[in-house]
Amino acid sequence: MPTYTIDRFEGNKAVLLLKGNEAEEKLVDRNVLPESAKEGDLLETSDNGGYRILHKETEKRRQQAKAKLEALKNRPNSK
Repeated sequence: MPTYTIDRFEGNKAVLLLKGNEAEEKLVDRNVLPESAKEGDLLETSDNGGYRILHKETEKRRQQAKAKLEALKNRPNSK
């Protein structure tokens, strides 16, 4: 099953990016997403035609991004 990232919300629509090909956008009605869905969540399609949040993968990705940001903040200035 394809995996998507919620890039942003535009009114009652959500813009999803295909994992592995983030240039490919998919516009879906916000009401087909879980109510708790937010920007940055990883999703996969469910059997009922909607989407489900991949909670573990989303949290892992957020922790990786946080670690990268901390590493950049603590990097000595290169001058």
